Amino acid sequence: MRRQILMASAACALVFSSPAVAQQVSPSEAESIQQKLTRYLPKEMVDAGLVTVKAASSFYELRFNPTVLLEKAKTGAVKVEGLKPMTAYLRPMPEGTYRVEANDSFDIKGTVDAAPGKNSFTYLIDSMKLDGIYDPEILYFTSADWTAQKLAFSTTSPQESVTASFGETAMRVAAEKRGEGTLDVTSTGVMKAFAETITGGPSGRVDIGADTIDIDVSMDGARYKVMQDLVFFVLDNMHKDTLEAADAARLKEMLRASLPVFDNLTETIKASNVTVGTDKGNFGADTVTYNIDMNGIAHSTRVGFGFGVEKPKTPAGVLPAAFVEAVPDRATFKAAVTNLDLAGAVNYLVDHADFTKPEPLTEEQNKELGKIVLPDGSMTVEFEDVSAVSPIYDVHLSGRMLVYPEQKDRHSADVTITMREFDKTVAYLQKNAATVPQFGQAAFGLLMMKGLARDVGGGTQAWDLKVGEDGKVLINGQPLPFQQ
Repeated sequence: MRRQILMASAACALVFSSPAVAQQVSPSEAESIQQKLTRYLPKEMVDAGLVTVKAASSFYELRFNPTVLLEKAKTGAVKVEGLKPMTAYLRPMPEGTYRVEANDSFDIKGTVDAAPGKNSFTYLIDSMKLDGIYDPEILYFTSADWTAQKLAFSTTSPQESVTASFGETAMRVAAEKRGEGTLDVTSTGVMKAFAETITGGPSGRVDIGADTIDIDVSMDGARYKVMQDLVFFVLDNMHKDTLEAADAARLKEMLRASLPVFDNLTETIKASNVTVGTDKGNFGADTVTYNIDMNGIAHSTRVGFGFGVEKPKTPAGVLPAAFVEAVPDRATFKAAVTNLDLAGAVNYLVDHADFTKPEPLTEEQNKELGKIVLPDGSMTVEFEDVSAVSPIYDVHLSGRMLVYPEQKDRHSADVTITMREFDKTVAYLQKNAATVPQFGQAAFGLLMMKGLARDVGGGTQAWDLKVGEDGKVLINGQPLPFQQ
């Protein structure tokens, strides 16, 4: 079933696989659209009506019937109630695009009878609406708005149960042609009133909530033309164990032409007023942010990732009183793995792979791919913003570290640590040393570090820290005292 679902999803793009001009809606065109949609589907599913298209006065009615998938699975282990056909309406537009409209709801219940016991699930969407403009040339929406009211799901097993819901969701997508065969794609959205409860398992009961979850995704310079060709090539040949020489050569051409696939990808997810309820009390934060970014499949690929939290909250009594003031108001970790030669690996694959064989590369060639991705065998980790800020400290770290995945003991680092409010931090540690003896040791260590610091003005101390592969440490160019 998994393969059939994949083929059905991919085939949906074929309905607009070539540009069309505005035309009168007709039964013959409806049949043509249905044939394109079902091109990669098994004949028995086509005959059973998994996807159907009918002509109306000024639009086409597209219907997808998921019960066909369940019936064709021929297994009694899965039972589902509430499945019903989903319908969308396609209206030809004067510029050759299609307006797509849908308005539906879901209320599905089911069970899966599998070891170690029966599992049940539910999916509910009170209402969801789609209104967008689909461009047949790019096989994507130039603009679309999707909204939903009350999304909820639950799963229950002998070990644990999970329930989750959103009160309201709104998503907007857009695509703009930027150049020959390239697109800029954006997607933004907000999900409100998120709530999730997990019961059972080692944590007992956990309640997670957020007032809003904001999502912002963009992809610049997406090579949509060549990626379309690749997708359809794979669909056309997925039933083959090997390729003919001509097809193998064409695949290599498309792989090389696809680089760098896109210029830049960024994704940011921000949750506001986050709460986590546990048996120890309620934790939370004003905001929790996660982000990733990447500059495509290039000779110097950078993959960035980050996590941030503002105004974290802990239950009363969980932390000793001396530690409460030390909880940061804001903490950020933003880093990136850089200098990955992904394009070099693809080019090596194109130059050496033999796609007419079940195993295109030899074992030695596969090893060579790994060497190309990590030049000199090293992985560079850039620390772009690692920081923690509170009323009693303000610490930032930036720089880079080299690690060698195949040589676990080989690494080096070159980072800069800056610290504001230095005297406040020391005073706080000394004030609480009687309660927490480790604070006294920490205060002494910081005072020693201050003697090695360089003053950068504004009450800020800085330490340029270098750690060599031999383990030797330099602080602001001076060897670490008492270093062996």
